Amino acid sequence: MQWPGLVAAFLLLPAPAAAQNSAAVQGIVVRQSGEAIPYASVSVLGTQRGVVADGAGRFRLEGLLRGGLVLIASAQGFGAVEQAVTTTDGGIVTIVLELDPVALEALTVTGTMKSTTVAQSPVKVTVVPSAVLQRNATNNLVEAVQFVNGIYNQVDCGVCYTNNLRINGMEGPYTAVLIDGMPLMSSLAAVYGLNGINPALIEQIEIVKGPSSTLYGSEAMAGVINVITKDPRFAPRLAIDAWGTSDAEGNVDFAASTRPGDVSGFLSGNLAYSDRFVDGNGDGFTDFPLNRRGVVFGKMDVSPQGERRATLTAKYLYEDRFGGVEGWTRADRGSNEVYGESIYTNRVEMLGSYLPGWSDEIRFEGSYSWHDQDSWYGDSPYDATQHIAFGNALWGSMLGRHDLLLGASLRYQTYDDNTPATVAVDRRLIPGVFAQDEVRFSNRMTLLGGMRADHHEEHGVIASPRAALKWDVYEHTAVRLNAGTGFRVVNLFAEDHAALTGARDVLIASELEPERSRSITVNVNQVVEFGPSPMMIDLDLFHTRFSNKIVPDYDVNPNQIVYDNLEGHAVSRGIGLTLNQNVDFDRFLYSVGVTLQDVYTVEADDQSDEFFAPNIRGVLSATYNVRSLPMRVDYTGSITGPMRLPVYAAPFTRAERSPMYSIHNVQTSWRIENGAEFYLSVKNIFDYVQPTALIDPANPFGDDFDTAYVYGPLRGRHIMLGLRYGVGR
Repeated sequence: MQWPGLVAAFLLLPAPAAAQNSAAVQGIVVRQSGEAIPYASVSVLGTQRGVVADGAGRFRLEGLLRGGLVLIASAQGFGAVEQAVTTTDGGIVTIVLELDPVALEALTVTGTMKSTTVAQSPVKVTVVPSAVLQRNATNNLVEAVQFVNGIYNQVDCGVCYTNNLRINGMEGPYTAVLIDGMPLMSSLAAVYGLNGINPALIEQIEIVKGPSSTLYGSEAMAGVINVITKDPRFAPRLAIDAWGTSDAEGNVDFAASTRPGDVSGFLSGNLAYSDRFVDGNGDGFTDFPLNRRGVVFGKMDVSPQGERRATLTAKYLYEDRFGGVEGWTRADRGSNEVYGESIYTNRVEMLGSYLPGWSDEIRFEGSYSWHDQDSWYGDSPYDATQHIAFGNALWGSMLGRHDLLLGASLRYQTYDDNTPATVAVDRRLIPGVFAQDEVRFSNRMTLLGGMRADHHEEHGVIASPRAALKWDVYEHTAVRLNAGTGFRVVNLFAEDHAALTGARDVLIASELEPERSRSITVNVNQVVEFGPSPMMIDLDLFHTRFSNKIVPDYDVNPNQIVYDNLEGHAVSRGIGLTLNQNVDFDRFLYSVGVTLQDVYTVEADDQSDEFFAPNIRGVLSATYNVRSLPMRVDYTGSITGPMRLPVYAAPFTRAERSPMYSIHNVQTSWRIENGAEFYLSVKNIFDYVQPTALIDPANPFGDDFDTAYVYGPLRGRHIMLGLRYGVGR
């Protein structure tokens, strides 16, 4: 059967007979004190069926299948809870669901594409809620997650500060960044678009470290970062977050939402401004980019009688970013006399989902993004445009012990730029199908198996299998095993900023073949009881082997970057340990993590470390609530070990390995009446900065100029003062 036939066959899957749906569950969602929790979410595990409780915490689910069901209840500021119920034909079950505001549990959808609790998911998922993001105030996603164990923010350019997020040592393009489950941030958008995702829009971030290509496609070789935006039904009526820094930066976030109802919505915006030239290292260039950024974000939820049927989200981003020498003006854009890197970005995103009323087991979702980059790197122009349209059709159902998920996807993307590598517009139509079966053999063991098949015009059908096993060895000990393969087609100039900036010539040695990987991860989760303050311990082991990996060679010629498929193989392996504890009901919270990793390539029996992959990295965060005062103190810090760096010819030789260094931030927040909060943050307290990341900065149009020697912070100590204000429901 051809691909269109497969997709059509999937879409024509029969819906369950309406006659079977005759049971109902009703009840109320409360906190421990017995007080009702308004607008809580209640859903049926393994289906798309769910409702939102009313203002008195009451809910009713009708038309359910008879037999055993598992309900999941959650609400903003509370942990999630599961409760089993048994329904009969025509019967109505009445229950009370009690939520704990300090529970360690959270809901997740990323690991299996279905809503479940973190503890029940066979795939290990790290959930970072919005309250954690506020402990280190920032206005971009990259800085918000860089203190999560196993994630490293790599800066690719010391002038315009492009960056990417490494998971377990693997480069940023191997990580799929999703917005509400949709793959919007690939290729061109991944270079600058990550900085345009504002934490003020985020409800939580879900991170899967390990192979996820079966569900999310070829770019999920290292893992997935899924950004869940705020739900209009739970968003504050009005919220403002404004801050400024000692470097004359300014940032304002604002949001307003409607009252919950059959149709709910909220509108949000962000304005960021930085126009002061700071050159602490004296190389004549900005230490961090100057920018003007504006974002408008809107989201609508359609939930007649509390039962969600559709969501629609739209976003527009504009950014004017500059890095370069003092005295540069817009009149010098493209100049060969005054050096500057100037990037104008326009980006539109739209995504939505639809749950048809005639079936609880089918969901349709889709997204579209347009990204336009108009840029000059010195006197070299780079103009690029990318369109991506994506659609998913999903069917999921519980059949006995089997939690099934079937899906068909269609991705269409176009990419065009002005580089010699793009002779004609690159157009790709990639249909795919996938299947997943999660089997609960018992209360202590779950096995998940999945397979995805994508059709690429150039490479044929590519299969991406995955398997996961969760075994609850003891009551508080769980082991998860995750294995899978990955596949990726590289768009070199869109993804590797080193190919665009600096004076090195780019040489593509041969026609680049797709990269492939085989990965396995093991997670051991242990809960250690300390009365009401349990400690969570996670031990992670990971190993990924790449073939056909595309590696930039900086060493064959100091004046060139040579790209080619690796004839040998590449490996990313290591071990991570994370400890989390909430002491005395939120009085003191801390998280400590360390990752040891070995990332290297092997070619002709010659093994060499990968560039910019530290062999050890530690992270630490802590929060102390001063109960005698309306005050909270937050600390975040990291220690980064040595990493391999590019080699440069005399007289510009630099160390081939970086030193170990650390970064420390402290933030103090004062709560005042009427939902307002002042906060004062000191970033990079000990003022550690690496020496200039630029090679021959005195001659930026010369043959030796390079911007890629970045291993540590380029920005010194600075202070942030801000105000948050929110009006709840």
